[in-house]
Amino acid sequence: MFDLAYAPLISLNADGTLGPGLATSWNYTDQTLTGFELHLRPDAKFSDGTAVTAQSVVNSLQHEREANGPVAIYVNEIPSATAVDASTVLLHLKRADPQIGLLLTQRFLIGEMVGPTGLANPTKLGTTTDGAGPYMLDPSSTVANDHYTYVPNPHYWDQSAIHFKTFTVKVIANPQTALNALKQGQIAYTGGSFATVDTAKSQGLTVNSTLSSWYGVFLWDRTGALVPALKNIQVRQALEYALDRPGLTKALFGSYGVPNDQISIAGYEKDGYDPAYESHYTYDVAKAKSLLAAAGYPNGFSMTLGGTLAYGNGVVMAQAVADQWAKIGVKAKIQAYPTIPDMLTPWLGKKLPGIAGFYDAQPMFIEYGQALDPKAGTFNPFETSDPQLTAAAAAAYSDTDATTLPAAWRAVTDRAMDLAWYDPIATGATIDYSAKDLQGVALSPTSFVPDPTRFHY
Repeated sequence: MFDLAYAPLISLNADGTLGPGLATSWNYTDQTLTGFELHLRPDAKFSDGTAVTAQSVVNSLQHEREANGPVAIYVNEIPSATAVDASTVLLHLKRADPQIGLLLTQRFLIGEMVGPTGLANPTKLGTTTDGAGPYMLDPSSTVANDHYTYVPNPHYWDQSAIHFKTFTVKVIANPQTALNALKQGQIAYTGGSFATVDTAKSQGLTVNSTLSSWYGVFLWDRTGALVPALKNIQVRQALEYALDRPGLTKALFGSYGVPNDQISIAGYEKDGYDPAYESHYTYDVAKAKSLLAAAGYPNGFSMTLGGTLAYGNGVVMAQAVADQWAKIGVKAKIQAYPTIPDMLTPWLGKKLPGIAGFYDAQPMFIEYGQALDPKAGTFNPFETSDPQLTAAAAAAYSDTDATTLPAAWRAVTDRAMDLAWYDPIATGATIDYSAKDLQGVALSPTSFVPDPTRFHY
C-alpha cells in the first residue's frame, strides 16, 4: 500500500539490483563509507504539486527519526542529513555502511519520502497520502479496513508508468477467501502460503515464488530466566542436532523449501551466508543426547514454544519440532495464539522462552542490529549478549575493505550459529498468486515483495 503512493529514493529492482527512484544517482563521498550523497531528479513532485527538494528529503528523514516508529531502527543509521543544494542530499551515516543504498529502497520504507503537507499534519496521513509515487489515495472511494482505492498522481514524473485508472487494495483476512476471490476474477493478486499453493496450481492460477526467508525456532530465553537449561550452550546445540532438517523441510514446505541451519540464506554470500557452515548441525540424535547429558540434563527438560498460523504457520512448525525434540527427552508444550499481536504480548513481555516463525533474509549488516545486538529489541527480548559475537560484529562494522568485508560478516554468522540462539530449519519461499493476464509480478531472493507500481496487463 505504501509503495503505490510513496516513491523511494532508490528503487529495488526485481532482480535485487538498485535503480533510480527519486534519486537518479548516488555515491559515497569518501572511503570511510560514512558520507552518502543522493542526486534528486529535477521533475519529481509530491501529489499536491510540491516539488521534491533536498530539504524536503532531509525533513522527511528527520520526522521518521523523531517519530520513533517501526522504521526507526533503520533511519537511526542516518543521524543527520544536509541539503547541499536544491537537488543534492548528503547523508551523514552512523558508521561505515556498505548497505545504505538498499536501506533507502521501498523494501525498508525509510526511503519513501513524505511531502511537506503531510509532515505538517501527520495525523492526516492515516486517511490521505502525500507521496511522490505514481498513485495517491482517493479517500472518497476508500473504506478503512475494507478497501483502499488509489488513483493516478497527476504530478508523477513518468505518466507512462501509470498503468491503472484505479488501483484498489482490498482487505481479505482469510487466505482461502482471497484465493477464491482470485479464482472468480474479483481480484488480480494475493499473497499465498504453503498450505494453499497446491490448490492454487490446480485452479490454473499463476504461482510466483522465490526462496526468501529462514524458518525455524527462535530461542529467546538464552539467559535461563524461564528455562534454566537454555542458558547452557551445550543444551542449545543439542536442540540443533536433534532436528532432521531434510525431513522437516519436505513435510512442512514440500518443494518450496530447502534445508538450512543458518540465520542467512544462499544468495547472501557477500553479506553473511557462509557456504563452509552449510549443514553445520547434521541430524544426530546420539550427539544431541550426549550434549544434554554433559550439560547436566540427561533426562531432558520442559519448555513452552509459542506459535501462530499467521506467522509462518508457526503452530504446525512448532509441533513438528516438538515431536523431534521429544526423542531426546525435551518436552515442548505448544502455546498457540490466534494472531501475531496476541503472541507479541508475552513475547515482548519475556513470558515466552521461544517461538516458531520466520525471518526475512537480509544482509548480516542489517540483521545483526535487528536480531543479534543486545539492544535489538523485538528479536532479542531478553537482551542477550556474547562478547565474541559483539567483537566480531564490531570488526565487521569497521571494515571498509570490499575484499575482506564478506569474511568479516561470515564470522558474525558463524559465531551466532555456534551460540545456537536460533534453530533454523529451512529456507522457505515467499509465495503469491496472480491472475494469468497480470504482468509485472516478479520476485527474487533479495527482492521478494513484488512492486505493485510495475503491475500491468
